[in-house]
Amino acid sequence: MASGAAFYRNGKLNFLPVVKAVLRAPDKAKSLELELIVDTGFQGGVLISLRVYLALGLNLFEEGRVIARAAVGRETWLRFSRVEVEAAGVSAECRAYTSLGVRKPLLGREFLKSAGLHYEPPSRLEIGFAQKG
Repeated sequence: MASGAAFYRNGKLNFLPVVKAVLRAPDKAKSLELELIVDTGFQGGVLISLRVYLALGLNLFEEGRVIARAAVGRETWLRFSRVEVEAAGVSAECRAYTSLGVRKPLLGREFLKSAGLHYEPPSRLEIGFAQKG
């Protein structure tokens, strides 16, 4: 695991892959450290609660809204803005999405593709893998 930023949380959710990351607003004026759940089924960058979205001031940089379809087929509107995500020494700009009712913060494929992910449950979870090889 790269510098403790990526780890498994073993419990009721059975080896939940978690990454510690810093999210920064586009103007770099505000930042927050979060634990994000790695979700390889989520195409976006990060999905965060409306509270976190507003705390970072991302509403001031909003680019619009999109309709998202959950794995169960339900559709919902998501607001989105650019955000910088840094995890395990890897930094990338991606989109941050939010909506009412978001409970679990997710780290999706938009960030993971640029950062590199090595994921072999339940023994290995590493961010920044592409930069090493």
